Amino acid sequence: MDAAPLFGGGGGAAPASSDVGPAAALVLASTFELVAAASLSSTAGIAAGAVSAALSGLLLALTLAVKLPTPLPATFAPNATRFLLAWWSLACLGLTFTGPFTTLGNGHLSTWGALFASVAAALPYSGHLARAVDRFVRLAKGDFGLLLLLCIGSAVVALQAFCSYVHSRSGVDAWALAVGLVSAAGCGGLLSQPGLAAQQARIVSLATAGWWTQGLVITFLPHDFTRTVNGFLAVWTCILLSLVLLNSTAGGAGGGGGG
Repeated sequence: MDAAPLFGGGGGAAPASSDVGPAAALVLASTFELVAAASLSSTAGIAAGAVSAALSGLLLALTLAVKLPTPLPATFAPNATRFLLAWWSLACLGLTFTGPFTTLGNGHLSTWGALFASVAAALPYSGHLARAVDRFVRLAKGDFGLLLLLCIGSAVVALQAFCSYVHSRSGVDAWALAVGLVSAAGCGGLLSQPGLAAQQARIVSLATAGWWTQGLVITFLPHDFTRTVNGFLAVWTCILLSLVLLNSTAGGAGGGGGG
């Protein structure tokens, strides 16, 4: 029998009280992002915040049982939350990796906040999403959780480095791209071969820790990539994960860490 899911999720309408928090957070994050985008005259940012603020405002009104002039159909909440999740996934990729919210500020934080709020808002309505999040959490807590997180962090480094390189054509950004790509590919390959990863856990941990010493050097070099929040935090996340992975195999035990 399958273990009970960590996150609820069905596909039908959820109790209204369960959606107030995510809907309110989404309204707030959308408003902050909209103001930040307007201050920078970012058309894409303004569109992202305005559309989300309108839809999440209706969603909040629905969950609070506010009487609207025109009643909303029963399918509004499930469809709106799915749309907002896709909307903010694309907005995060565009606004925080390419601009204008690449540096730390209200725009960057509210864009990521809106994405996480949209995930929380969609969970009660989407069984597929709930199962995917549940599976991810279980894997992250499992024997190869550190490798999984390192693979994701490496992919973020590679994505941000690519976006920065397209803009700057800098050798440092190209270096960061190579470091992220090789690490993501290596971790992904090991995750697809768990037996090999467990058998060679100590070698894997030494290799990843050694590889990410390059990341430490990169963080001291002032270029487009290291000026971005996504890139800088992702590199440091990978450095710390590689050290934790190294420590987890210090006794010679196998397993890839994270258990």
